[in-house]
Amino acid sequence: MQVNNVRNTVSVLEGATPDSIPFEQLFANNEPVILKGLVRDWPLVQEGKKEPAKVMEQLEVNDSGRPMIVYQGAADIKARFGYDDSCTGFNYTSHKSTISEVFSQIREQLSQQEHDYYYINSLRLDEGFPALSHTHKLNFDHPEFEQNHPVAKIWLGTESVAAAHFDQPKNIACCVLGKRRFTLFPPDQVENLYPGPLTPTPGGQVVTVANLAEPDLSRFPRLKTALDNAYIADLEPGDGLYYPSMWWHEVEAFDRFNVMVNYWWMTAAHYLGSPMDVLMHAMMSLRDKPTTEKQAWKALFDYYIFNDPDNVREHLPVECHGAFANMDDNLSRRIRALLRNNLNR
Repeated sequence: MQVNNVRNTVSVLEGATPDSIPFEQLFANNEPVILKGLVRDWPLVQEGKKEPAKVMEQLEVNDSGRPMIVYQGAADIKARFGYDDSCTGFNYTSHKSTISEVFSQIREQLSQQEHDYYYINSLRLDEGFPALSHTHKLNFDHPEFEQNHPVAKIWLGTESVAAAHFDQPKNIACCVLGKRRFTLFPPDQVENLYPGPLTPTPGGQVVTVANLAEPDLSRFPRLKTALDNAYIADLEPGDGLYYPSMWWHEVEAFDRFNVMVNYWWMTAAHYLGSPMDVLMHAMMSLRDKPTTEKQAWKALFDYYIFNDPDNVREHLPVECHGAFANMDDNLSRRIRALLRNNLNR
């Protein structure tokens, strides 16, 4: 397998199959990689190449009937799901519905140039379409997955733009029906992407308030730097895309009906807390301190958190390591209890 690198274009890896994914190669550079034709033999992909409407029919036939949340936007949002002008709400509505109801509404407007936009996101494949979860899967044969088995989710809808955001898990996204474009940014571009509020958020993740397709550089001047550092991944049905944890990505679906299945997995043990909780606590405790104090705390964080943990504890007797010891479920529970007591003072 050979990787072809082009600046600001995501590397392309040929030859991967659902049963043979070169995970060591994917993880080596901590960058996104297109897995060309990864799932070309999946039944829904093959069905879509012959007659796209059949994919919608197959999804209906295999639907579990569980209600799900659907986002619905009017024609004037131009497929871009995001905030309203005040950033206190959204430019779309959300409600519970069923696959058959949503697909019926999409079909009614197929001949209309202007139409509503529908987006069903992050639905567990095994809950929404149990039978399809057995015929549309990847083989995760690597030590990284021994304690963190990936969760498969399906994304369905009309044309859509999911504004640039980051996810804590690693991801392999599989394009099933319709063309997609991922615009990806390294984590260090966060300052140039103008993130929105921590709450509310579309889908639970912080997203940019800037429009990457029509950048307003007078309002968001640093966006040019982000776009200069962006990686573009254009996916055809059957292609996969691996991208690491914390990479920002905007996802565009171009066809009148689109399907994607992705696999998320965390690399940390299940008992570890969320770093977002640390961030929120730091906003409360540290952000508004004087600059000199924040610099001192930054040095402490560098020493205790971002340093090699062995350097922190190597000069201390094992008996007193406490929170410096290797983290496990018991130590995690003791620290959580301490934090709860401290927060409830």
